[in-house]
Amino acid sequence: MAGTISDQELLFLEKWVAESPLHAELLKRAEDEEIVLEDIRDWLALRNGERNGAWDERLKSKTLYKIHADSKKSQIYRMSIFRQLLPYVAVLLTILTFIFIYYRSHVLTEHYVEIHDLAPGTNKALITLSDGSVIELSDDQDGVVLGEELTYEDGTSIIRLSEEEVVYSTIQTPRGGQYQITLADGTKVWLNAETKLTYPSHFTGGLRTVELEGEAYFEVKPFTTQDHRIPFLVKTAQQEIEVLGTQFNIKAYADEEGDTRTTLVKGAVLLHAAGNVLPLMPGEQGLNDGRTLSKKKVDISSYIAWKDNRFMFEELELREALKILSRWYDFDFQIDQTVKHTYLYASISRGKSLKEVLRIIESSGIKFRLERLGDRNKLTIFN
Repeated sequence: MAGTISDQELLFLEKWVAESPLHAELLKRAEDEEIVLEDIRDWLALRNGERNGAWDERLKSKTLYKIHADSKKSQIYRMSIFRQLLPYVAVLLTILTFIFIYYRSHVLTEHYVEIHDLAPGTNKALITLSDGSVIELSDDQDGVVLGEELTYEDGTSIIRLSEEEVVYSTIQTPRGGQYQITLADGTKVWLNAETKLTYPSHFTGGLRTVELEGEAYFEVKPFTTQDHRIPFLVKTAQQEIEVLGTQFNIKAYADEEGDTRTTLVKGAVLLHAAGNVLPLMPGEQGLNDGRTLSKKKVDISSYIAWKDNRFMFEELELREALKILSRWYDFDFQIDQTVKHTYLYASISRGKSLKEVLRIIESSGIKFRLERLGDRNKLTIFN
């Protein structure tokens, strides 16, 4: 409108207009000053809950108070004020226009495409080193080992590590991925899908500390220095878990805040949270809801089955089961309001395709529709 557009911006604008008749129509409207002012006036009137007449009066009192009584000068002043207000009007219109474009382009004009199946997850992970460099781990391997160098479990070298400097790295699995890592002290960790573990290249001092977000199974190796047992500490967003030598599972996903579960298989652990300490014995599960620590007896097999490549649902609510499946098969899900609370009982291989898994849980009386919108897969559950 002001004629200050650069050549590069003009090319961008022309390309954008050519992408859709809707874009061309919006630009045409944006260049019509009368339409712009009418749209802004209507929008502000709606926002403020005022009638058009009331808004007109307030607009006059705020923007035309300097207008001279002479009609010709008044017209000049009106045009001057209009030109002064135009950049601000244009900014507001741009914001509203792009909201409208996004809504029309992504919500109204894009259509779901039906898809028939999704493959199961695989061995996928990235390691981010302290200098920011990223190593994409091989899909053909299932684990890495820390020592004088970082290697795959079959001994294939990945990178040489400093023997003196303690370097922190992060191994991360995506949705639809899993991996294993053996730490410098011999502790082995299985990482479930969408999980992040931060660890040192080697442990020093009186503690062995790692940080976890997601779900992982730990097989902690006892570690002794000069007859002193060095505790192993796992930090999550809500708690710390102190162990000496044990096997346990931690589920601490960021999108399930207020539901951190620690399931003990062997040994003993102490949960620390908000100044409270809770001991666990084998067969017990500690629950941290963000406010309190509690524990209960559980059948541990259903909580660690994923490590042995199985889904095991024992009276598991449908939504919770879909959270587990969505991380492994990488999809979003929606449950129709007509679907009643459903609890699932199943033992299924994680190597099956999603469609095979859904056929098994269809026995609970639910139906499903699998679609794709853009780059995301969506599963809808209905009666």
